[in-house]
Amino acid sequence: MSLITTQLGLDFQLSAAELEGSRNLFMAKPPQVAARFWARDEGDIVIRDNRLFVRVINPEAATALKQAFGEEDGAWFLSMANLTKLTTILGGFGLKASNMGPFFVPSQRFAPNLMPEMHLIEANEIPAYRANKAISMVFGYDRHYPDQLGIAYRIDGELKAIAGASQNGDTCWEISVEILDPRYRHRGIAAQLVKQLTATIQSRRPDILPVYGTQFSHVQSMNVAIRAGFVFGWTELMIGKC
Repeated sequence: MSLITTQLGLDFQLSAAELEGSRNLFMAKPPQVAARFWARDEGDIVIRDNRLFVRVINPEAATALKQAFGEEDGAWFLSMANLTKLTTILGGFGLKASNMGPFFVPSQRFAPNLMPEMHLIEANEIPAYRANKAISMVFGYDRHYPDQLGIAYRIDGELKAIAGASQNGDTCWEISVEILDPRYRHRGIAAQLVKQLTATIQSRRPDILPVYGTQFSHVQSMNVAIRAGFVFGWTELMIGKC
């Protein structure tokens, strides 16, 4: 199994055989602690390789979703007609799509090659960055999703950009990046930080899947992932209560 299917297997509680099939899968199961954050609420929908993986806690909701989308081509699932139908079905069970976004994964194994301006931040050093209020996304300081590794970009000792990786599921670390000084935007620094942080993770922890999540409307963020050597992995919808 690939690192992607390993983590999706944990998210949806599926076997290797089920993950390697060709049909859409629908299940009524509660979330488990090994799952990623997006897969720990009332339900989760992943669209990958033109297939739908659908988990909801409510068995009746699972049946209704299977009746509506059991034969749906996952490639076209996010059409407005389907999203309208999905909203109606979920609403009937007191549920809603609470978030939606693309997730990117590395296209290959990268070679660590830190620029002189880049400095790794080990897990035990991360809490010291909490005092820097300019950092808003990279570190979560959350014991449930612990920050594992970071990489800083400094010029003359001043922090200009930073990337971090936080644990999100048993076999997955999620990467984010921030340019703190506007003068260092549009220079390719964000992509290089993401790539080198990923290379370090791959070198140290080959059992971990680095992922990069964003929003479809954030074109600049998606381009950072692409320029860093990532490729589109899957689309996901988180399902929560209304």
